[in-house]
Amino acid sequence: MRRFFSLLVLGALLTGLAGCGQEVTEPSVPDEPLALETLAVEISKNGLSTEQLLEDKRQLPNQLRDAFSQAGVEIGQVGGCIGQVTLTIGPSPAATAQALEEGSVDLAFLPAEDFLRSGGAAVLLGDAPQPRLTPAAGDDPADWNGAENARSYDEDAPWQGGTFSLICTAPTEYGRQLAERDTPTWEELDHARWGVLGEDSLGGYQCLELWLEDTYEGNQIGDLTDVTAYESYEALFRAAAAGEIDAFPIRADARMDVAEAWTLSPLRTAESGMQGFDREESVWDEVQVIAVTEPLYTTLAAVPSERPDLTDGRFAAGLEQVLSQLNRDTPERMEVLGCSHFAPLTDESLDPLRRLMTARGEVLGGEMS
Repeated sequence: MRRFFSLLVLGALLTGLAGCGQEVTEPSVPDEPLALETLAVEISKNGLSTEQLLEDKRQLPNQLRDAFSQAGVEIGQVGGCIGQVTLTIGPSPAATAQALEEGSVDLAFLPAEDFLRSGGAAVLLGDAPQPRLTPAAGDDPADWNGAENARSYDEDAPWQGGTFSLICTAPTEYGRQLAERDTPTWEELDHARWGVLGEDSLGGYQCLELWLEDTYEGNQIGDLTDVTAYESYEALFRAAAAGEIDAFPIRADARMDVAEAWTLSPLRTAESGMQGFDREESVWDEVQVIAVTEPLYTTLAAVPSERPDLTDGRFAAGLEQVLSQLNRDTPERMEVLGCSHFAPLTDESLDPLRRLMTARGEVLGGEMS
């Protein structure tokens, strides 16, 4: 496992040694691991039961400290001080964001929207809700279409950060016309019958909302003439197969879930338990991608921006290893952190979510009301 070496931040060292009554004569030498006197972690409730939260609060601190040590981040080793990892449960995501901004916690796991409403902190990692897909593809819709571009999970690659959406057309007469257009006009999109998921769905609603806002001069889903909300991706695909809708957004891997059932008779059931859709051609050929959206994030790991020992890259790399190890060894502990997998990201990675929230009229951290 990688080790992380560099100078200790002098300010943190002074604080640590002062707490032990020792005198600083010179900075630490290179080739020492990143060392922290203590690490105060705060999490959100995430809808978990009191019993589970208390169990996580009891178990996680020692697990985190041991995992950080293996990742090259020593906690409690500054100046011979006896340090510890503490875990608190924020009364609300907004309160956790405020504590992070004020510097009363060192590391927080919190919803991305609350992080952006507050500001004044540095983001390290974001949720990675699914494995990467292979073959790899970018934002060119043509790379996502056709049976030759059928996707599978890349089990050897890190998980994909954030959730992005594929804007698709159904195998209807008008859906096929849209699929032939390089860039449909707003009038052409408005003529289509749209299917979406609920407003809380990133891949089935919010990514489409942002794409429309960015691409069509501020127009949103509410500006489309014919929109029907469905309860699940399966319901969206069934509406598409039945000719009830012409266009719809999906999570990037959603066609994988229906690929087998798509061409089965309704009297047959796929291995997944899904009843057949009774189509003749593959879902990769019939459900065509006309746009690929930017990713949105739901959960972040963040630190105070005024802590250079936590923002210089070494701590983020160590934290990524720690969370990977926890997910392998004790996956039940990851639920309290908001996501089972995390991936590195930059502040700019949150710009799509910023634009979406601003379009909704929200005031973000650092902006004037």
